Order: sequence, then C-alpha cells, then structure tokens
Amino acid sequence: MQVIDETNILQFDDYKGIALGNFDGIHLGHQELIKRAISLSQSHNLKSAVFTFKQHTLEILSPNQKPELIMSQQKKLEVLKQFSLDYGIFFNFSREFSQLTPEEFVKKVLVEKLKAKIIVVGYNYRFGYKALGNMESLQKYSKVYYFEVHVVPPVTLEGVVVSSSYIRQLIKSGEIERANKFLGRFFSLEGEVVHGREVGRKLGFPTANLQIKDNIVLPKTGVYVTRVKVMDKLYLGVTNIGFKPTFEGKDVSIESYLLDCNENLYGKHIEVEFVKRIRDEIKFDSIGDLKKQVFKDINYAKKFKNILQEKLYMIK
Repeated sequence: MQVIDETNILQFDDYKGIALGNFDGIHLGHQELIKRAISLSQSHNLKSAVFTFKQHTLEILSPNQKPELIMSQQKKLEVLKQFSLDYGIFFNFSREFSQLTPEEFVKKVLVEKLKAKIIVVGYNYRFGYKALGNMESLQKYSKVYYFEVHVVPPVTLEGVVVSSSYIRQLIKSGEIERANKFLGRFFSLEGEVVHGREVGRKLGFPTANLQIKDNIVLPKTGVYVTRVKVMDKLYLGVTNIGFKPTFEGKDVSIESYLLDCNENLYGKHIEVEFVKRIRDEIKFDSIGDLKKQVFKDINYAKKFKNILQEKLYMIK
C-alpha cells in the first residue's frame, strides 16, 4: 500500500475506487467498506484506495468534544496494510478544509485531486461544511461529475450495529472480549517502556510501564490477560491498568508482566494486546496478599498460551 497525502497526491493521477470514512478502529464495519472498495476497483480496472484524515474532525472543530481514539495513526496504517489496497490517502483536516461545501469537497477533492471513479461509503456518511452532504447529495453529484456511488449497509453482530462509538463504550467498561469481536482483532495500546516506581520489580514481578502519547481510549481499570509484542516477538502477559491502590498510587499506570521474558525493555516500543479481563483492581491489606494474587493472575494467564500462535489480525 502506497501512502499518499497532500504533498504527493498529484503523482498518483490514476483513476481510483475509494472508500471514505474516519476508520477509527478499522472494525468489522470498516473492513466491509474497504473490501467492497477493493472488489469494485478490481472489477473496473481501477486502483483501490482509502481516504481519511490524519486527525479526527472534532479535534479541529470542537476540541472539547473530541473522542478518545481506538487506535493511533501509526496503528491505522499498520492495519490498513493487511488489506490488498493500492493506496492509503491521508489528508490533514483543518478549519479551511471544513469550510468546503459538499459540492466543493466532491469536485475539488474527490474528483480533481483524488481522481475518484467509484466512491464507497457507509450508510450514515456525511461530508462538507457542517456535514450538510448526505447520500442523496452524493448521488446527485455523481451524475454531474461522473462517478459511481456504492453505499454499504450497517454491519451488525449479535443484533448490534458495529460502530466506533459502541466499541469505545465496551473498552471503557472492561468488556474487552466483546470489543475484540466487533473489532475483528485484539484491541491494543502501544508506546515506549519508561521507568516507573518499580514496585513490581521489588515484588519479584518486573513490569514494563507503558507510556502512551496519543489520545487513545483506556480499558476499565483492572487486570487483564494480554499479548505483548516486542519487535518481532510475542509474549504472554498480565497487564494492570489502574492506580496501584495498595501503594497509594495517584496516577493511572499501564504495567505489564511478561511471562518468559528476560529482555531489558526500557526505551523499547511495545504493543499490548488485550485478550481478557481477569478482575478489578484491588487494594490489598498486605504485600503478601498482593503477591499471592499476582501468582494466581499469572497462572490464570497461562491458560491462554495458545494466543501466541494466533494471527495478529483476524481480517478475513
């Protein structure tokens, strides 16, 4: 997949079939949209592409209302590369861009810059100034500017429409297994391992303290079975998200104990994939009680060793 933005878009003037959307999480609904765009592009001898923005639109238009994201921009790129897309097109969203009328967006961006001949969108897609553009107007403009519009109906799972907002709710409420089903892969957090209070090391369970720079949604506080990616290696892990109440912690931390790992992880970039929630975070009466519970958590996590052989993504 070739990555395109405003600086090099003119180099790629071939006609395209393009999936439009925010694609936060690239969940099962997004995947259906992308696969439809690829299929239609191939059948019409076009290049296939995804077009989205580098920022969430509310980050520019209403910063106080911007949602926590399900994935970082880097993670989005990584997941998109699992598809057989020709192009991933990422533009900056700005106040100026937001002033484009629906027709200006279609004419100046989709048709003139992106060379779109097929547009694939979700059933609730909106576009242009104040989101005034809808399916009817997109169909109308398609006849003026000579491109096809294909609308993907809502994707449902277990009677629920798959959406980024619903998945965020699941993650925040600790329903990580259900969130993973709707995502089609394990929800993950990634960042650099930094020095913490080294409480785990003193207990005999050295942990990797994850520092996250992006505005990513955090799972509900508690203890989770995780799979941790360090470079090209996968480790089974037990991850605690919370305040370490036994030690009177005040700030949220994300700490993972990696089974069978003897590497020095400080300064390294790791990815923590959440598999299952084990329990709530608890304030223990003694260090001894805490150590006993940690042993129990580790033994419970060992039941999930088979996840180390599972594919990183479950995209079909």
